[in-house]
Amino acid sequence: YRIDDITLLLLTHAHTDHFGQASRIRDVSGCEVWGHENVSSTVAGFLPSPERIEVERAVLLRYGFNAEMYDKAYDYRAYIADIFRPCELDRELQDNDIVPIVGFDLKVIHTPGHCPEEVVFWQPESRQMFSGDHLLPDVTPVCLLEFPETAESERVHTLSQYYRSADKVLPYEARCIYPSHGDVFQDHRELVKGYKLSTERRLLKISKILEQGGPLTPLEVGQQLFPKAWEDQLYAVISEVMGHLDMLLDEGFVTAQEEGGVVHYELLATPGPGAIFKSATY
Repeated sequence: YRIDDITLLLLTHAHTDHFGQASRIRDVSGCEVWGHENVSSTVAGFLPSPERIEVERAVLLRYGFNAEMYDKAYDYRAYIADIFRPCELDRELQDNDIVPIVGFDLKVIHTPGHCPEEVVFWQPESRQMFSGDHLLPDVTPVCLLEFPETAESERVHTLSQYYRSADKVLPYEARCIYPSHGDVFQDHRELVKGYKLSTERRLLKISKILEQGGPLTPLEVGQQLFPKAWEDQLYAVISEVMGHLDMLLDEGFVTAQEEGGVVHYELLATPGPGAIFKSATY
């Protein structure tokens, strides 16, 4: 087969390593491009408007960043703007839609968390699942910080959202799962169980950091949690920290207080085993 044989391109999500060549493939093949209706929100993160940049700056300043850190966290955007040409979707998918393919219909399962538009495709007769970046055999969940429409708006707690999505796919009796990165694997339930154990361990580590040095800003937590990586991976680090602080806050294990325009987190109690994740039924 050649590129010009493609008639339909399905997106699991709109990160540039998945969506970046869609326009070129459509130009060559004339194919249609289908993806979730939230694709535009992720594209806006790669090619932001001035208004979006102001919101990002305001949010990250509250988390302990300074202006120089913000610029460093997003210095890749100039490169992305030069090479990334997003395309309009020919069809916007929603949860439970069916993608009609002769003898191989796919069900759309919306699984936000990694990003707002992430979907998994499920083929019921063959029990095959195409998991995108939602389920990866060699990487724990990467739930990127999602910015609100305004600096004062509520922000989606993406790590908590991710685990709701992970529990959503547990009932599927998958025979083979095809991830976007890594090898094909079989047991997605065991994988999710391992994810939850890893998250519990990180929650415990952050709790100990707050117990010993709190109240702390999210950036200060990140500096202690990732002492060798935080300077070079600011966005990834703050995403990881905020995902876990959100979970601790939602479950009542920490409080958040704003002082001088910067948020500080203080530990109330350390979560014990099973305090965050309840047993999933399927």
